[in-house]
Amino acid sequence: MTGGKDHRIIDRPSSPARPRRSIRRLAGLAAATTLVLGAPVALGANNVPSQLPGAGVSAPPADSGVAPAPPVATTPAASTTPAAANTPAGVSLAFGAAGADVKSLQRKLRMKRIFVPVDGKYSVKTRAGVRILQRKWRLKATGIADAALLARLGLKVRAVASTPAAAPAVFVAQYIKVFPVSGPHVLTDSWGDFRASLRGQGHQGNDIMAARGVPVVAVADGTIKRLTRQETGLGGIWIWQVDNAGNEYYYAHLNDIAAGLDAGSKVTAGQQIGTVGNTGDARYGDPHLHFEIHPGGGSAIDPYKELLAADPQRGKSG
Repeated sequence: MTGGKDHRIIDRPSSPARPRRSIRRLAGLAAATTLVLGAPVALGANNVPSQLPGAGVSAPPADSGVAPAPPVATTPAASTTPAAANTPAGVSLAFGAAGADVKSLQRKLRMKRIFVPVDGKYSVKTRAGVRILQRKWRLKATGIADAALLARLGLKVRAVASTPAAAPAVFVAQYIKVFPVSGPHVLTDSWGDFRASLRGQGHQGNDIMAARGVPVVAVADGTIKRLTRQETGLGGIWIWQVDNAGNEYYYAHLNDIAAGLDAGSKVTAGQQIGTVGNTGDARYGDPHLHFEIHPGGGSAIDPYKELLAADPQRGKSG
């Protein structure tokens, strides 16, 4: 007391109290940060209540009377991996296959300017077309349209590939019994080919290329109908034969005719009747036999299948 007046002395906290309040404020700020960011801040203990958002699903207290929520199934995130190719692994189209898948393949080949027939049959021509495309794309030319090739063409081939067609029955020649050239040769299906000497008419037979002098034999039992040993007309030196059923055969461009044969001579299948040459309109070309079949003595037919069936060199022909 001084000056006659009472003075109340109020105690004030000492200076160390301020730091304690600052520490409490920092702790509260850290807890708030934890709630906002969802990541606990370690201040000596985990201060995030287990039921706060971001802390996972927790069961209600045992005495709350609330049934626990069923577990939530987690849906996996959608895959960003590209879908598998439409053509299943292992599916391929090959020689002998048939159906809509083959027809689709043929259309794709034609779009690539590889002109194969669009008939749904994986034939020799379709196989050759596939080989052309494989070479163009620098692939192994197998002639088989495998899954990779089909996918590259954008073909959606079914999981079960087209069932290969049943193996075709072996063609048996109806007219000829023996191949007409008895020696090394090359057979080509030249039926209908252009020939300038025919004045617009297609080629009416098949040419069998062989060396001059290779034997020409009768293709069936029968009779020599007519012949010429002197070059006459387009066929040069030629023979017409008729078999016992009335079918006729024409052998042209011969180099010569076997001795002793004449019109009316009987011949048997495989008997030599002449040799390969290049007489007639073939005189400036390679030696070969021009061969025709006239069923019943009528119009000529393409003899290729007949010749191929009887050809002892089958597989080496063109």
